[in-house]
Amino acid sequence: MPPTGSQPPRARRRVPPLALAAWLVAAALTVLVGLAVAAHWDSASSMAGMHMHSAGDALTRAGGSPAGPLLGWALFTKWQLDAIAVAALVVVTAAYLTGVALVPLRTPGARWPVGRTVSFLAGVAVTGYATCGAIAVYDQALFTAHMCGHLALVMLAPALFVGGSPLRLAIDTTPPRVGRWLARVATGRVLALLTAPPVALATYTAVIVGSHLTGIMDVIMRNTWAGQVEHLVYLVVGWQFFVLVVGDEPIRWRLASPARWLILAVGMAVDTFTGIVLMQGNRAIEMVATPGVFVDRLADTRTGGAIMWFGGDGLMAAVMLVLVITWLRNAGTERAEPSGWLEQARRAAFHDAIGTGTDEDVDEDDAARASYNAWLQKLDRSG
Repeated sequence: MPPTGSQPPRARRRVPPLALAAWLVAAALTVLVGLAVAAHWDSASSMAGMHMHSAGDALTRAGGSPAGPLLGWALFTKWQLDAIAVAALVVVTAAYLTGVALVPLRTPGARWPVGRTVSFLAGVAVTGYATCGAIAVYDQALFTAHMCGHLALVMLAPALFVGGSPLRLAIDTTPPRVGRWLARVATGRVLALLTAPPVALATYTAVIVGSHLTGIMDVIMRNTWAGQVEHLVYLVVGWQFFVLVVGDEPIRWRLASPARWLILAVGMAVDTFTGIVLMQGNRAIEMVATPGVFVDRLADTRTGGAIMWFGGDGLMAAVMLVLVITWLRNAGTERAEPSGWLEQARRAAFHDAIGTGTDEDVDEDDAARASYNAWLQKLDRSG
């Protein structure tokens, strides 16, 4: 027996096997990516005329060489190494799987839903293909390939990521202090503003229209680093849009099903407008001339517009169909939908000013109603 007054031995914290395996694989892949980048750098530097582009190519387009039409097996056999994207995806995936492994330890008996994990990993796969697959290899030579990448990064991948609920997973599995901080950020003013439906719709519209119907696209098609920024912006804006529509993230806005359908309908209108303008326009998007790739730039631009119209609307319609089916299945069995976003905005403003909970019903609770009326009187006097 231990001496009287001595502290009992601490229980050893066991690292979940899934988390350990995820980070070991992540470390191995990171090393391999680094070696591949170094090899491409050496190869490019030894070739005359490659010095100006070797840095960007080594980090984002290693091994990519568009040749011939992008048809058939070329869609699956043409690859490049976007080291920045791969490194980010590897780390994000390892972190997510670590969270999945920690759920049973944080909450005994609980399991993270398999569907959410599958959704998140599918988002990783889509992002990986959009940045390293055939459409990425050709995305400076063909606007149609570039457009396919757009749809993957601004619609499909973000919707899948949101379906994986990574923010909720982080709040549930990080240390309590960090989890509480993340929860405050998720419902705080900044994220509430960025994810407010009018702001999210305006941002989505500005990015889709601005990046396709202005000279910005010409710069992106010619500049590798501009393309990298574009990828990041599309993923962020896509998350900002789809976090309101799918998934179950603990943000401030909790929209009713009809409001989600309306947001999707507006997004479809934006895609339709952009696609039609590109299809009917007479100005071709700039593309990098590539040996072995013969393209009519104006025809390719118009085809890219058709992809935006039909492909974008098709993806939005698929999401809407899933939402409708889910709503029909849960009709009458789930709790009532939360109040509309305007009502949520009213309560959120009151919460920020007074410090009460956002779930407190100021119309039913006497004390809350008195505080609310006093706040309105104060605003009236200050005005």
